[in-house]
Amino acid sequence: MSDINLNLIAVSKKIDYITTISGNIVGWMIIPMVLSLAYEVVARYIFGAPTIWAYDMTFMLYGAFFMLGSSYTLKNKGHIRTDMFYDAWSHKTQAMVDLACYAFLFFPFTLIFTLVGWEYFYQAFINDERFVSSPWMAITWPFMMTLPLTGFLLSIQGISEVCKCIVAIKLNQWPLATKQES
Repeated sequence: MSDINLNLIAVSKKIDYITTISGNIVGWMIIPMVLSLAYEVVARYIFGAPTIWAYDMTFMLYGAFFMLGSSYTLKNKGHIRTDMFYDAWSHKTQAMVDLACYAFLFFPFTLIFTLVGWEYFYQAFINDERFVSSPWMAITWPFMMTLPLTGFLLSIQGISEVCKCIVAIKLNQWPLATKQES
């Protein structure tokens, strides 16, 4: 295997490691989300004393959980794909199609998402924006911060996937056992 392929695989492994760590951290967010929801149910239906914060906490944590976990899902091939044709193609053809999709669809989306998300976060932060739909009136910037962070994490995982595609095009096989064998 050439040095270029080894370097691409090394870059991919490092990014995959970062994505795995971030995915594991995000996975733990489910615990405070479930606990705040359970607390609300008990407080409301057993003690007749609903909270003003549990609904907001739950939707913010679920939104962050969903968004920040997307790069981990990409790494683990968990996003929806139409396999009707894809599975019948050679590894090289799969990699060429994936590479074209990353170049023309994925990276433009993540760039726009990151930039627009940053603007939402920045405005929420400097204006001390709050959710006015709830009596708790929680600040929005921690929730809005998930937008550019999600874009960043997706972008770096996309770079890892592109590295894998380039190696697969050269070798006609997926490196690192990243794709299921057809």
